[in-house]
Amino acid sequence: MPEMETATLIDLQQIPGGDGAGRLVEEEISKLDVPFTVINVTTTVAALILPFFFFSWPALAAFVIFYTITGLGLTAGYHRLFAHRSYVVPMWLEYVICLCGYLAIQRGPLFWVAMHRLHHKHSDVPGKDPHTPKEGLWHVHFGWTQKRRKDVWNRTLYRRLVPDLARNRFYVWLDDERKDYATYFLLLIISFVIGGFVGEAPGFDVYSAVCFFVWVGLLNRVALLHAFGLINSVCHLIGTRPYKTAGHDESVNNGLVALLIFGEGWHNNHHAFPASARHGLRWYQIDPAWYAIWLLKKIGLAKKVRLPKKRKGA
Repeated sequence: MPEMETATLIDLQQIPGGDGAGRLVEEEISKLDVPFTVINVTTTVAALILPFFFFSWPALAAFVIFYTITGLGLTAGYHRLFAHRSYVVPMWLEYVICLCGYLAIQRGPLFWVAMHRLHHKHSDVPGKDPHTPKEGLWHVHFGWTQKRRKDVWNRTLYRRLVPDLARNRFYVWLDDERKDYATYFLLLIISFVIGGFVGEAPGFDVYSAVCFFVWVGLLNRVALLHAFGLINSVCHLIGTRPYKTAGHDESVNNGLVALLIFGEGWHNNHHAFPASARHGLRWYQIDPAWYAIWLLKKIGLAKKVRLPKKRKGA
């Protein structure tokens, strides 16, 4: 992969016009996104409460299936395929994987990949890493997507981090938050309709429809969003560090997070070998995203699969 082009980001310590120390006050560089905040907080609270009142085994099964499809779309797709180019697949399959990740409702691949590359470039540096836990757990899981820094959310800037993806018209077309809202509401409607026709009651089962709406429509997005949030919070705070990593990076391995999000919890391994398609480097480190990539390789659909060279640990 060609050397990654980077954007000139706003340096909070150097911008003139702020306080006496030359630091721009936070309100001047960030802005609360009110529509997103209202929708995010409302649907998150609903996803935490409603599953206790609306439950069915088919809805739970559908949730597990959809969580797996969209979760692997993010882990094996957005992360390992797009952000790090750890392997190559035919373009038709790349589009399928992209759509699986997009249905997790975490923005299109341009923004997602740009943020991940920015995270690696400035790992655990407050004010530069978009979601470091050094700015608080609330910042990682909610704050950075709601109170938006201009140097993070400016489209012209973040697209400079993804010149490889920005050349693709389909990925550029997906880079529109209005499409994210539309897709999310469409998913809510589809989950409600499908659930209504798989219930036990004859005709349209309203209770089953609501169960699918809650578990597949609401909970899947929230579960995946915060499972990935755990990678950026817990996996920089609690776990083991078998490898020394550069700069301020404090990434750690956390097996519980790895179980929740398809092997991504082996985060110190990943920061030590960012281009590797495999994150679970030991036999006991469960890594479902790698198993999916391995299977694609075995059937001839994944090529140029990158693995780490041997290296001494800390």
